[in-house]
Amino acid sequence: MKNSMNLAGAYIGIIIGAGFASGQEVLQFFTSFGIYSVLGIVVATALFAFLGMQVTQLGSTLQTRSHKSIIDHICGRFIGRLVDIIITFFLFGVTVIMIAGSGTIFEEQFGIPSMVGAIVMTVLTIGTLLLNVNKIMSIISAVTPFLFVIMIIISGYSFFTSDLSFNQIISSSSEGEAATGNWLMGSLLYVSYNMTAGIAMLAVMGGPSRIRNRLVWEAFWEVSDWGSCYS
Repeated sequence: MKNSMNLAGAYIGIIIGAGFASGQEVLQFFTSFGIYSVLGIVVATALFAFLGMQVTQLGSTLQTRSHKSIIDHICGRFIGRLVDIIITFFLFGVTVIMIAGSGTIFEEQFGIPSMVGAIVMTVLTIGTLLLNVNKIMSIISAVTPFLFVIMIIISGYSFFTSDLSFNQIISSSSEGEAATGNWLMGSLLYVSYNMTAGIAMLAVMGGPSRIRNRLVWEAFWEVSDWGSCYS
């Protein structure tokens, strides 16, 4: 049970990190579609749980140490190289956005130059990556409940202190600029770009040891329960 909690917590933490990188993702991929965003959230949650389970199980079966082994297995060596380049590009982009965002927080909240904040986050990131996989997974899974609680508090506070009616909220949310033309495509795009970050870590977490099917099912049922809330 503990291992499944660590696996689920690490996975959710990774998806939250990639999914909230700029702060605009939820607005553009979900909120902009108004009430239909609820359907998008349901689809995204189901896909996150299913794809995460499949990638982790495949990593365990192939005993992978990198996502490249899984990509080559699925796509073949030639197409796999292209997909690997795309995933690496997205990982680099997400990392840059998150480091830049942390630098901005240092400047806005503490008056510290953004460059200093970015350097601090970069050093912490490098230090974390020097740890072994199990320690990294434990750290991410330990932070995830904190993020989850903070999101619930902020959502609850916004809900109870807002002066707008439900209809006004739906109307104003629909005025935002959507990333795509309909809620289903928005949900699929959200899952696809988040999985570029998720597959890299899941392959590593699933590879070092054989993961029993029961453990994977437990972990990703928890992803389904938690994911429906954070999305």
